[in-house]
Amino acid sequence: MPLRILLVEDNEHDCRAFERALNKANIDLDLTVCDRAEEAESRLTSLNKAFQIVITSYELPGMNGLDLYMKVRRQKNLPPFVMLVGAGSEKIAVKALQAGIYDYIIKDPRRMYLDLLPLVLIAAVKRFTDERHHRETEAALIESKNELEQTVQERTAALTITIRALENEIAEHRKAEIALRKSQVQLRELSRKILEAQENERKLVAQEIHDSIGGSLAAIKFALEEKLESMGQNPQSEVISLEKILSYIDTTIKDTRRISAHLRPSLLDDIGLLATISWFCREFEELHPNMQIDQQLNVAEKEVSEVLKVVVYRVLQEALNNVGKHSEATRVGLQLDKEDNCLKLTVTDNGRGFDPAEKLSGSSAIGGFGLSGMRDRTLLCDGEFEIASEKGKGTTVRISLPCDAELRSDIM
Repeated sequence: MPLRILLVEDNEHDCRAFERALNKANIDLDLTVCDRAEEAESRLTSLNKAFQIVITSYELPGMNGLDLYMKVRRQKNLPPFVMLVGAGSEKIAVKALQAGIYDYIIKDPRRMYLDLLPLVLIAAVKRFTDERHHRETEAALIESKNELEQTVQERTAALTITIRALENEIAEHRKAEIALRKSQVQLRELSRKILEAQENERKLVAQEIHDSIGGSLAAIKFALEEKLESMGQNPQSEVISLEKILSYIDTTIKDTRRISAHLRPSLLDDIGLLATISWFCREFEELHPNMQIDQQLNVAEKEVSEVLKVVVYRVLQEALNNVGKHSEATRVGLQLDKEDNCLKLTVTDNGRGFDPAEKLSGSSAIGGFGLSGMRDRTLLCDGEFEIASEKGKGTTVRISLPCDAELRSDIM
């Protein structure tokens, strides 16, 4: 590709010498010559042709070479300027360099400058091209850096928004979790109070049945017995009638005592848990003569708090009632131990077993609590409830209650 040169020179002989010097150096060139600065200005500002280098003489008619450069130097994509100055004009050359002229050549009288001209031009074009490439590369790097910084800023802003949204979501989750825990605490407190109210109500009902109905029936029985004794030789039919009445009353008294004991055995308040368990097991064996209970009570009465007495008795009561109603068992194992500051109750039978998942929501009609009741009572004391059963292989109910359950129930 030819080297596109704009030569601004009014001396025709110098122009020819310039062209011969470049041809002698075997430079393929596209030379455009202007003899006036105004014409060169017009060509430089025109979009018809782009030059790779401008060589201008300082001494020109009208406007000198430096003035030409000063007028066009702010033009976009301006090629490098090389100025030709006369011998002894070094000050002008320095001034031109300070203004932005790329290089200069001094016209010596012996025209030796023509031998240097091709080298200066090629070096100037190469250096200018390298510098422009460097500037373009630097500009591209700066632009890439700015774009990267912009992208980083945008992503940082988006990430900040995301983080804030996550923080808000986490805060909402924490609030919801706190509210849920508070609701659970309130629910446990409510459940505990309901159970306490049920126990108190059962206690009152049992006491009322025992003191009122039981007492009245006993008084009636004594009155009838006294009447039978005073009748002496009265007709046998009346005696039989009164004896039947006494039998009915006696049965009613027993049922009243049984219901009262089932609601809330007075023994639990009077002589404690262990004696109540032994009494209940005797009652159970009398009611179910084909079942035998093996008791292992390995705790002392003072080791069981009032709260745990009620929970243990109710769980045992429901477990044995389930055994009596559904298991068809012949042997029942009952074990009460204290381990690691926990009270542990285990009830095992050799009955027909069942699927706990199907029955866990059941409840008994008399006791008021089925398997779920046993579980809920245990959990309200921060205890652990476990039931293991398999059809044809019996059932085992285990509970573990912390010995400080009374304190925990107070702070629920």
